[in-house]
Amino acid sequence: MNRLLILLILLPAFAFSSEYYCVQLASSKDLRALKSLFKKVMYLPDLRIEKIGGMYTLRAGFFNRKENAERLLRRAKLVFPDSFVRRCLLAPDRMVVPNMRKKGRTKFFTYDVGMKLASLYIKKKDLKRAEDIYRELSDMYPDSREVKLQLARVLYWQGKYDESLRIYKELEQFDPKIADERRKVEIKKVMDMVEKLESEGKLDEAIKLLEKLYEEEKSYTVGIKLGRLYMISGNRQRAHEVFSELRKKYPEDRDILHLYTITKASENRRSKKKLLRGFSQSLRVLG
Repeated sequence: MNRLLILLILLPAFAFSSEYYCVQLASSKDLRALKSLFKKVMYLPDLRIEKIGGMYTLRAGFFNRKENAERLLRRAKLVFPDSFVRRCLLAPDRMVVPNMRKKGRTKFFTYDVGMKLASLYIKKKDLKRAEDIYRELSDMYPDSREVKLQLARVLYWQGKYDESLRIYKELEQFDPKIADERRKVEIKKVMDMVEKLESEGKLDEAIKLLEKLYEEEKSYTVGIKLGRLYMISGNRQRAHEVFSELRKKYPEDRDILHLYTITKASENRRSKKKLLRGFSQSLRVLG
């Protein structure tokens, strides 16, 4: 069936709606009559019969922009003179033909509907379903950078860093600005590895990873984490050095000021003990 809208083997049984423009072709209480009309205009995009209340409606198209629906209307009027543009919902559980709830049906997407549906899944925090849709769209529209960028982001949000970075690097060839976004993924990947090493008690390995990252990226988050790990490992001097750097960069931040003050006090005590030890040794030499 020609560009049949579907999507929704992916959707749950309940209605999942979003507003679009479509063309309403005909309405009737007689489903068989509409099915007969359906077969005659299967060349129209996203053709379907929906049941709304006690009526069946034959509709075509899902468009974000009204002018796109109006272009389809000009074609539709050749067969349905009384057809018109209206706002409509993407509500799969209302669709009677095709039966979107039938298991095993092949999925077909239009670009606009697929992108909108994926964004709705993101809002529902169902990132795996959004990923599935972006993958299908990427297969259908392999030259779409927008689809690839959204797929890279969804992969990143799920912690699938390696594949996400591969896509970011591919896109970066066309748009250098993507480097900033790609860098955030690289940082998050390292930070997650650090968290894992810390949870396993491998503090030295975690600190080495962070030290390397901090040399490249003297950011707030990386610095705070590195300073805290130094404190946990007992290296208050190195912690104080990090917090001193951060304090210069973020002078108004209270958390950094607190950590700076704590480690400074520790350093002062260390200095006093060192001074006292040196003084005692001098006395013993003189005695």
